[in-house]
Amino acid sequence: MKTWQLPLLLLLYVAVIFVAIKVVMNRHEARTLYGDLQSLEKEHNRLIAQWSRLKLEEGTLFNQVVVERRAKQELNMIIPKHNKIRVIVE
Repeated sequence: MKTWQLPLLLLLYVAVIFVAIKVVMNRHEARTLYGDLQSLEKEHNRLIAQWSRLKLEEGTLFNQVVVERRAKQELNMIIPKHNKIRVIVE
């Protein structure tokens, strides 16, 4: 074996070990990031569902406000007093 081959062989051996360790570290990081991605997607879906419910509720409340405002302004309607309300049961 020539004198320059042994240091080169050791350098290549160290490089292979280093690359193997980096591959393991990168795979671990990829798995961790994938788990984080799954959690974030679940949270994203939950927030989208909540946003849809809030928009639906907002639309419902807006319709109620509009109907009540038109009833008061255009039809001069008022909310009856508690003692004036009658419940009819059939």
